[in-house]
Amino acid sequence: MNLLHEMSVAYGHMLKTDIMTKAKEREQSNAIDGESVENKDSTSKHAEKTSELEGTHKLSEEEKEKLSGREAKEKQEDKYGDLPEHIRRMLERLEEMKEELDVLKQEVVQLNAKIDHNNETEKAMYDQKNQHFIQLQNQYFDMIKSVKEAMKEAGVTDMSVLLKAIA
Repeated sequence: MNLLHEMSVAYGHMLKTDIMTKAKEREQSNAIDGESVENKDSTSKHAEKTSELEGTHKLSEEEKEKLSGREAKEKQEDKYGDLPEHIRRMLERLEEMKEELDVLKQEVVQLNAKIDHNNETEKAMYDQKNQHFIQLQNQYFDMIKSVKEAMKEAGVTDMSVLLKAIA
């Protein structure tokens, strides 16, 4: 057991020294390459490479945008890009209703599993939740029909957007 520990420590030390030598080589090659480029560019590249090797990295504007999530939000907003505004709102509401249905379905299943069907109050609570689920499901299907009709009236022939919203 002790031998294994010593071997793993030695291997870790060997990896550390190997990484450090490679980092120094990379730093030196960047310094040599940087001398042929303008002085300003080489110092900024050298500073970026050095900071990268030290574990601190300065993010470019593009990387900052990606990390901020703005790009993902814009894609989300652009999901229904060329559709009329009222159809967009209907599709967004469909997605919300679907999420509500999923949550409510889980609640009904959990409630059904843990209630005592002989207890009238628990059974009434289950029936109420189940009835709410059924009503929401009916509204969901009616909304799908309404979106389909609105898309036809607006001249939208690509129904794949509707399928994506309900899938």
